[in-house]
Amino acid sequence: MSEASKSAQPALTEYEKCRARNIARNNKRLRELGLISALEEKVSNDAALGIHASASSIGGGKKRKTSPSTPLSPTRKSTRLQGLDPDGKPLEDMPPPTTSHEERRRQRQAIIEECREARQLVALRVMEAGAEQAAKENPTATYEHCLMRVRTMSDKGLRNRVKAIERAAGKHCVVKMALFKSCLQDEDMWDIAELATQALERLKALQAPPDE
Repeated sequence: MSEASKSAQPALTEYEKCRARNIARNNKRLRELGLISALEEKVSNDAALGIHASASSIGGGKKRKTSPSTPLSPTRKSTRLQGLDPDGKPLEDMPPPTTSHEERRRQRQAIIEECREARQLVALRVMEAGAEQAAKENPTATYEHCLMRVRTMSDKGLRNRVKAIERAAGKHCVVKMALFKSCLQDEDMWDIAELATQALERLKALQAPPDE
């Protein structure tokens, strides 16, 4: 962590430090299993340290609407972002600015591809270890089964499943929720994946890392 980041980091209580360590250890394990991406790991770890207000900003949930009664103050917009030079003339060969929608789409696709590649590596290592070890060491062995369930469940059923996993808070709930979250992302169900991500953050703070 850089000196600037350290200075920007708020002071944490001992409880908050312990919670942050628990989340970081869980994230490390989930990243190894291909159930969260490097970006998701960083956002989660930063949020646990109070660097960001929310750990669930990936995926782009619904934006908060501004109240009609709230007056909006005028904002400045640079001439460069408007495609103009300092004199107000159009810039030559300037690429169009990237929209938030396009950036979000690329970010989502990168998450899916990174996690998929990591899961394939895990599966390959387990397969090489033999079937007996597979049953013991591969928490993602049920990925295809989970994906099939996601494809056949209604939106209401999927939301209830998120609640059920969190409510049960069993020994493997962190992996189960991360698995479910990844399947939802694979199926482009990002709104419900956002709910699973929020629940996953709460579980990671309470549960010991899986298979540690």
